Amino acid sequence: MTLAEPNETEAESVLSALAMATAIEVNDVPEVEADVEPLTMEEHTIEIPPIIENRAFQQSDIVVTIGSVGEEVEHVEGAVDRITYEIATNLERSDVLVVWLMDASISLADDREAVADRLERVYREIDQFDNLRDDALLSAVVSYGKTAQDLVAPTSDGASVVKAIRNVPVDDSGIENVFQAVEASIKQYRVHIRDGRKMMIIVWTDESGDDVAMLEDTVQMCQRLAVPVFTVGPSSMFGREIGTHSYTLPENGKVYQLPVTRGPDTLRPERMRAPFWFGGPQLANLRAGVAPYALTRLSRESGGAYFINDREADRAPFALGTMRNYMPDYSSPQEYMAHVRGSRLRQAVLQAVDATLERPLKGTPELQFAPTGANFQQQLREAQQTVAYNTLILTRALSFFGDKGMEAAYQSESSACWRAWYDLTYGRLLAMQVRCNEYNWTCAEMKGKGSEFVDKQSNRWRFKPSTRITSGTATERATAEAIRLLERCVSNNPGTPWEQLAKRELLHPLGFEIDEAYVPPVEREGMSGNGNPTLGRRTEKARKLNRGPKVKLPKL
Repeated sequence: MTLAEPNETEAESVLSALAMATAIEVNDVPEVEADVEPLTMEEHTIEIPPIIENRAFQQSDIVVTIGSVGEEVEHVEGAVDRITYEIATNLERSDVLVVWLMDASISLADDREAVADRLERVYREIDQFDNLRDDALLSAVVSYGKTAQDLVAPTSDGASVVKAIRNVPVDDSGIENVFQAVEASIKQYRVHIRDGRKMMIIVWTDESGDDVAMLEDTVQMCQRLAVPVFTVGPSSMFGREIGTHSYTLPENGKVYQLPVTRGPDTLRPERMRAPFWFGGPQLANLRAGVAPYALTRLSRESGGAYFINDREADRAPFALGTMRNYMPDYSSPQEYMAHVRGSRLRQAVLQAVDATLERPLKGTPELQFAPTGANFQQQLREAQQTVAYNTLILTRALSFFGDKGMEAAYQSESSACWRAWYDLTYGRLLAMQVRCNEYNWTCAEMKGKGSEFVDKQSNRWRFKPSTRITSGTATERATAEAIRLLERCVSNNPGTPWEQLAKRELLHPLGFEIDEAYVPPVEREGMSGNGNPTLGRRTEKARKLNRGPKVKLPKL
């Protein structure tokens, strides 16, 4: 059997097309782990295995090649065809056991049906291969959620495999222990490996997994037994673990955005936690457009591949072709930290990020005041407390970049991703510090107003953004540097999340001015100034709104 090269054209025969995009990239050089300190993540802890110097990933004469970090598919059928290509390629070399590891959450029901429809065709065509023995290809089906469940033991009967995938029992726990399921499947069927059969695991999911602490152990097991893992799953969130999934409730046909674990794009947080000031989007739930770290690392290190399969409503606005220049570091925790320790710039960015994670910054302080002569100073003091709190965190975060920034380190940094992080992180920190200084200065000016002036001439104050900087030359220099960094981030990183976040920070000027007005005090109800009765406010009985029946939404 000779395999055609994968291409973008869908053919009538699945195996004549065999794939609908380019083949995965392969690197035959085994990676070496470096002796570095362990890393603590914000939401999950990945247990770091013992360090073995110059260890190549191999068993006897088998060397595990490095797989692909992310290919994009637009529909389920294309993903099945790519997986079919991998199965057929392995069948050229040896007998194969394919374990279909199916996410049992209710949100994947439509995908499972489409997978079954496509596989029905695939197995029918594989049966027509003249040069294959009847048992050359065995397939098993395992579903997983909180636990793994064997649905079909290894069999050459494709029809039973298709039926099992079509009828995966739903796990409504909302927990997806995918790494546990991979290990359980290998342990269950490793006898076939000892018999000389190649095992492949196909993970089909719409989440990134809840048991990421098992990642490194699972990677080692797959490497030791030369079991490649191919994953069809979602793109990741940008700097966050929890994202959303567009779920259509069958009872009413409405689409709900339900929380799901889509996984962060990186090993540890590289995006600081800092709200944007003023009205507008917070951009907290940006989809990264690249594959999530943990499942991608497993697929890559085992010699498999990660195929990004998002529904149209859940796709990232960033093209994968653009994001390839900003791919995360999918190496081990040890290697990741070795790369960080070798770069002053990366250290500064991550230390600043950690400062904002330890004490999250507060959002926009009070911008509108209705003061009186008796309370205006107290109102302003309370408003200044927000910026005083933020200033302490910002001062600490900025200290890691030194007094003048790290421009030399920026110019020598080889990673486009880390250059973007430097401009965005340092630029945003400077911009927020300027805003705090200017807001504080403006409040101080307003506190100088006399009580008689407030009561008679100015009792409505609205703080609004302005290009005017009043708190000193040091703030003017910081303003210029913040704008330079953020504008460079926009210019150098078009079509990326960094561009969007930098544009959002630049949306408003960094200084403040005040719109002042005077509104005569409202007279008390009962008597007017000339002694005549006044009309009281109309009162109405509270009415209970009819909100309809409460909708019960599933855990995905």
